[in-house]
Amino acid sequence: MKKVISFVVSFLILLTSVTVVFPVSSFAANKNVVVVIDPGHGGEGDRNLGAQYNGLSEKALTLQVANALKTELEKYDGVTVYTTRTTDTAVSLEERAAYAKSVGADFVFSIHFNASSDHAFYGSEVWTSTFGNYYVAGANFGNVLMNQWSELGLYQKGVKTRIGSSGKDYYGIIRACVARNMPCVIMEHAYLDHGVDVSKIKSGDFINQLAVADATAIAKYFKLKSATTGADYSGFKYTSVKKPGKVLYQDETGPEKCEIKVLNYDLNSGNILVEMTTKDSQSPVIYFTYSYDGGKTFNTLQMWDRTQTTQSFNVKVPSGTANPVIVCAAYNNYEKGTLSNPVQVAAMFNY
Repeated sequence: MKKVISFVVSFLILLTSVTVVFPVSSFAANKNVVVVIDPGHGGEGDRNLGAQYNGLSEKALTLQVANALKTELEKYDGVTVYTTRTTDTAVSLEERAAYAKSVGADFVFSIHFNASSDHAFYGSEVWTSTFGNYYVAGANFGNVLMNQWSELGLYQKGVKTRIGSSGKDYYGIIRACVARNMPCVIMEHAYLDHGVDVSKIKSGDFINQLAVADATAIAKYFKLKSATTGADYSGFKYTSVKKPGKVLYQDETGPEKCEIKVLNYDLNSGNILVEMTTKDSQSPVIYFTYSYDGGKTFNTLQMWDRTQTTQSFNVKVPSGTANPVIVCAAYNNYEKGTLSNPVQVAAMFNY
């Protein structure tokens, strides 16, 4: 994708209205629960800063969310909350996991924000271990969490796993926690380099809202209740994911199918009605985009209806565009894309 142009207003409206509902059996809190919150990054140096875009610093935001999350979680009964750092200091991944183990953590929640190399993506996602019961714990919690995040209008990319070249979990904090027999998730709340998410992050009390959403998801997962607030999730239930019988590798390829055809067009208005069919047997297709100049430039990624394999949408071609050629692309939740066939609409738009 060489250039991203302005986001279509109608899809901003869609973004705020989309609610992703995930089926959610539950963890029974039969003892005091020990939770460790891990604010990602921290300290000086490029490797410790995290994402830095639009006047936002990941290392600062993760600490802000973590502090608010700890305060919110401590309103619940039967839970003890620790954090791996309380100031802007560098803490290694091994040190974070070792600390969590030393306090008897039942679960480690690593707080992060996101960015992409071409600044094209937006939304929230959860990373967890690919192995056995660690995957089950992480995926179950992640599904609960995404229901909470979706209520804030954040676009949900799903629960994902990634394997490194060593054959172990790719992400260090997950790998270090699994080595110490603790489940762990990385919670990528939103993107700091895309306007769709940045507008939310910078609005009002959104950071605190994220902390409340995180706390509510943790309380639901552990079936906690609060004498302070009256919240009671002791009866909360969800449908557990199945324990994987093999290693769950990340999807390294785009959708195997991405085809388009032009259904109709109006030379006077420049509106082109396009039908797109896409399929990915490994991962859900979650974004699509289109170009009217043969793929030289594309518009901002828009949300794909995951319940459909075929959808229709309008492409607006600017006045005076010569030889418009429509090309589309579909992306799965691993951000892998596939280009469609090109369709030339007319020799010239004269309007």
